[in-house]
Amino acid sequence: MNFTRIEYFLAAAEYLNFTKAANVLYITQPSLSKQIALLEDELGLALFERNPRDLQLTPAGKLLYHEFKKLMPEIDAITEKVKRLKYEKNETLYIGCIEAVNLDGTAAKIIRDYSQNAKNVEIFIERYGFGTLHNKVIDGSIDLAFTFSTQIGKIKDIMCAVVEHRRRYIIMSSKHKLAANDDINIEDLEGETFVLHSRSEATALCDDILEECGQLGFYPEIRYADTVDALLDYLELTGGVAFLDKSITDSRPGRLKYFPTKVEKPFDMVCIWKKNNNNPALRAFIKKLTTMGVPPPQPGHSGTRR
Repeated sequence: MNFTRIEYFLAAAEYLNFTKAANVLYITQPSLSKQIALLEDELGLALFERNPRDLQLTPAGKLLYHEFKKLMPEIDAITEKVKRLKYEKNETLYIGCIEAVNLDGTAAKIIRDYSQNAKNVEIFIERYGFGTLHNKVIDGSIDLAFTFSTQIGKIKDIMCAVVEHRRRYIIMSSKHKLAANDDINIEDLEGETFVLHSRSEATALCDDILEECGQLGFYPEIRYADTVDALLDYLELTGGVAFLDKSITDSRPGRLKYFPTKVEKPFDMVCIWKKNNNNPALRAFIKKLTTMGVPPPQPGHSGTRR
């Protein structure tokens, strides 16, 4: 299956008329019919119901049309990125961030300063959950990532620099029964459901808090969420509590409330990258880190605290 054949199929499905579609594509109707037939042969399914008076999509054709239509904007965006590189930039840098966590403070300043000075570098910023983000660093899909120090202890072959200190907060719905309190301690959460990232996406993020609960004599019910959005939905709709950076509440202003925790496990914003990534744009970014007061990077773990 090639892109031209997909393009021909989409035009035929759009117009439900081979002659009109061929005119739009600036090809002959027999040529279009041949390409559609080859596509059907390749798939082993009929994509069109050919009647004397009209042309209709089969169920397989409708499914294929729907899925290809979803892909086209992404293909167009990729093509546009490549074209811009040809005429404007000659290097790329892919930066990953944890979904829904604000990049402010030192992290934002570093990216902004680098962007303003690296005129020949096309910068792309992408957001993912913890597990997906870290996998993309390892497989080279992104060059560097801003994540939290609690999450990288088992990731191999990376370098890590502590960018700024953050702390976890107890996050809950503003309508939660405890939200009116001035202060909340861990023991106040006995009987509450803890909403945590799924183990596939985040490891050890709240293990120390769970250990403290055990020391206080209670073990909370735990509900796991695959994404930050799902986690926040649980907080708003089911009344659970979570333990996250407080910037997470900015995505739902007025609907969430946060309280500082007294569990002082390091919870730093860190920048990580794969050791053998030799992208020149990444090397320049690492140099920028040192000029912005970030301590020297350390291999394979959360780095040196500032």
